[in-house]
Amino acid sequence: MKRHLKAAANFLALLILIQGCSIYKTVSAPYEEALVHNARVRVKYPHHQAVKYNRIEITEDNIYGIKKVSGKTVKTLINTQKATRIQVKDKTWSWMVSVGIPAMFIGYTAFNIEDAWGE
Repeated sequence: MKRHLKAAANFLALLILIQGCSIYKTVSAPYEEALVHNARVRVKYPHHQAVKYNRIEITEDNIYGIKKVSGKTVKTLINTQKATRIQVKDKTWSWMVSVGIPAMFIGYTAFNIEDAWGE
């Protein structure tokens, strides 16, 4: 019985950890892909600093990162000279990781439980 509780606790811990997982892909210089997808964006700066935005917007050749802070929409100018890269959230891979890994874990656990019952 303890073995099954340990497996259930590990599974729940894994689910909690995986839910916060996001995978980002690199965007080319015009940043049009980020505008077309209207997806979350991560801007990386030197010294491994990363700032996440809900989306980006281009106004008069300036790139702005838009995110909600305390219920208010905040628009921040992105310094393209200092930013090392702008990445768009890859919804497909993020979804696959969030669902695929727990599904594989459930299958593995079910297989082990079935083997334990067969002995």
